[in-house]
Amino acid sequence: MTWLNRLLIAGLLAGLVAFAPTELEAIRAPGDLERVTTERDELRAGNVRLREELRLLEAEVGALHSDTEGPGNREVVRREIERIAREDLNMVRPGEIVFEFVAPAKSRPKEPRR
Repeated sequence: MTWLNRLLIAGLLAGLVAFAPTELEAIRAPGDLERVTTERDELRAGNVRLREELRLLEAEVGALHSDTEGPGNREVVRREIERIAREDLNMVRPGEIVFEFVAPAKSRPKEPRR
């Protein structure tokens, strides 16, 4: 075998080692593109829903701010904004400690042994 043949065989083997894993991965997982595309579309749809919800919440806060003509209304508006922040947005004041209580899962009754 001549040195030129050896170089060609070595180059061919190096090319196979370099590109074979990528090609094998593409052959082995053809559904990845569809899965990722579906996931991307679901995330985009979720973003659209969240933007709409945010727009509605901002409109609600704007309406509350515009309805502060009387001196008693300002306190009502402040409490309502705080309620929205706490209940809808899960926000807390700095320094507050949040305790979250989780209801225990219902246990199934044990079946009698036979």
